[in-house]
Amino acid sequence: MIDLVFKNWTILKAPGKKFFTSILEKGAKVLNLNKSLEISINIVGAMKIKELNKKHRNKDKSTDVLSFPLGDGNGDLFICLSIAKKQAKSENISIEKRLARLTVHGFLHLQGHDHERSERDAKKMFNLENQILSILNF
Repeated sequence: MIDLVFKNWTILKAPGKKFFTSILEKGAKVLNLNKSLEISINIVGAMKIKELNKKHRNKDKSTDVLSFPLGDGNGDLFICLSIAKKQAKSENISIEKRLARLTVHGFLHLQGHDHERSERDAKKMFNLENQILSILNF
């Protein structure tokens, strides 16, 4: 079960809590996680995500998603809606499809997956992302 705290901190329209909960629940099912998880998803603007990226990763730039694991699969996700919208437009996909990928990507980080450690880890994480998104029809 996913206990999701959801907040859209922007003035932009985004899918709601139900959308993100269903994505996280499918992800947990694919990963065979038989435990309750507490996750927050924060929809933020480019300035806020840049500030977080600089503070926590020492990268002075905006990014699409940041994950902050709190242990045992729990944690906080920050998704930049304006960047996600630009990516969706340039990829000619729906914003929902892009947000689903960012959510799954961040969720996998919360579960301990990392695409920056090795090429093997990156491939494993990418395959899991695609498997979850396929089940979600994205």
